[in-house]
Amino acid sequence: MPRRSAEGLPIGPQPRRRWLALAGIFAVGLVIYWPALRSGFLLDDYLHASMIDGTYPVARGPFNLYDFVAEGDHARMLERGMLPWWANPDLEIRFLRPLPSALRWGEQRLFGRDRFVHHVHSFFWWIVAVVAAGRLYRRLVAPRPALLATAIFALAPCHAVPLAWLANREALISLALGTLALNSYLGWRDERRVAHAVGAAALFAAAMTAGEYSLCLGAYAVALALLAPGKSLDGPGAPKDGWVRRFAGLLSFGVPAAAYLVVRAWLGYGSRGSALYIDPVHETLTFLGVAPRRFARLELMEWFTLDSSDPTVPTLIIIVVAMIALLAVALRRTISAADPETRGYALAMLMGSQLSLVPLLAVEPGPRVLGMAVLGLAPVVALVLDRAWFPPSPLPRGGVDELVGLTALVLGFFQLVHGPGTAWLVGAYCQRRSRDFAAGVAELRDRLGDLHDKEIIVLHARSENSFFMPFALDPDGKPLARWRILATTGHVLALRHGARNLELVVSKEQSLFSWDLFRQSSSSPAAGDVFDTHGLRAKVLEVGPLGPRRVEFEFDRDLDAPDLAWIAESSQGTYPSVTLPQPPFGMPFD
Repeated sequence: MPRRSAEGLPIGPQPRRRWLALAGIFAVGLVIYWPALRSGFLLDDYLHASMIDGTYPVARGPFNLYDFVAEGDHARMLERGMLPWWANPDLEIRFLRPLPSALRWGEQRLFGRDRFVHHVHSFFWWIVAVVAAGRLYRRLVAPRPALLATAIFALAPCHAVPLAWLANREALISLALGTLALNSYLGWRDERRVAHAVGAAALFAAAMTAGEYSLCLGAYAVALALLAPGKSLDGPGAPKDGWVRRFAGLLSFGVPAAAYLVVRAWLGYGSRGSALYIDPVHETLTFLGVAPRRFARLELMEWFTLDSSDPTVPTLIIIVVAMIALLAVALRRTISAADPETRGYALAMLMGSQLSLVPLLAVEPGPRVLGMAVLGLAPVVALVLDRAWFPPSPLPRGGVDELVGLTALVLGFFQLVHGPGTAWLVGAYCQRRSRDFAAGVAELRDRLGDLHDKEIIVLHARSENSFFMPFALDPDGKPLARWRILATTGHVLALRHGARNLELVVSKEQSLFSWDLFRQSSSSPAAGDVFDTHGLRAKVLEVGPLGPRRVEFEFDRDLDAPDLAWIAESSQGTYPSVTLPQPPFGMPFD
């Protein structure tokens, strides 16, 4: 039943108009996300395809496609070159995501490598998430801001990468199932029906099978229990009963979440030794060290739909403080003007949107991880826009109300114009990147001929694409006999000391490799450290402020052997062949 104004008139669209508006949102979403849906395989998608086809060097089953690097895999993966020589010896990257894994396995078994069919599957989860979010918002606020919130949520840039990158679909699955669970959770709080409590527990449990993103739902469960009004639970003469039922409702989330964490610990899932994924359980001090900066960056991405932001620390502090001061005035004025029921829900969703960022601090910040946070942010922003754009009476000019109006204008631009535009651009970037990568793969395959008789050595790579290239070169996903990456940098000087010896040097302001995935800066190798892999010995000669800048490589055979193919990754994403200098000369490579 729609909420009514003080005059008894319905506020916002009626059901038929609401469904038409929702259909319009779906149509706009299809246009905005169309480039993402037309994307090819990206990064881990090639690993998953190889695992499903049984060509991955380490066996994986339907429920563990997200076991990228396990403790016992190092020797095999180093030998084949899928881990670089500088990888942390303790590196582990394993995520407990059985449901997305099984779905990814099943769709490739049924439809092969038809990318579009797989992306349609991802779009289905986006539709479920949007419908569930729309229903949730109608429980919390009046129909008009609920519709605004649905549009903000549906067209946010946080969905673009999960729609384009099949391996990131777990974000959409967690979001869809989690939002359905929150609807049942509120049903239990409002109606005391056991079916809602059982449904909430079952849906929270299902969301947990989608992975660690679902832990963010705990922020909303706690916030709603503390701040939401609870229509039939709180009342004169029964405050204790209300709190008991609030706690009982929390169990519908708490029990599945505890079970997930216990199973995760029992099976040894999590990450170690990576700068991209920092597990708060296994690497607590490192996590606490990066958390403040990551939190500030996520705040900027969440409120202002930025694709990426990594300013200097002083600039970041100034921006965040100014943002909080500006938003605090608008939020306080908007929430205080709302009716008590709406006020409680708005505070709960605002609190949940901020607390839900905490589990996300374990991964390098990016819009793709923000779906859970945007779920709570959308209705709060919608209330600010609704009060500024559709006030029950004209607002006075000047003072705080005009500041609130200007803030609403800024938020409206970023959430309803910049956000959807960014989502389209991100999808277009993913589509272009997948297409260019496929073209580079085809060119390299045609130029080198039979790849399985060659050991391919990448003198220096420019992007993470090079780490996934060996799984894309073979049409059937069979990895190469050996694929080595010596450095990840732009400009590098190669010095040939002998038939089997090569030294790589970069400037003092650079490192021969980045820290993102395979090693943390806190575990930087020292001068004199030696790394032995199959057929290759790397010795660190000099370390600069950012890491090793001089490394000598000793191979088990002549570097001019006919079965060695030397290439490099260019800034255009191509892989031209490289001719090494003859000893004792050197040569720069850009």
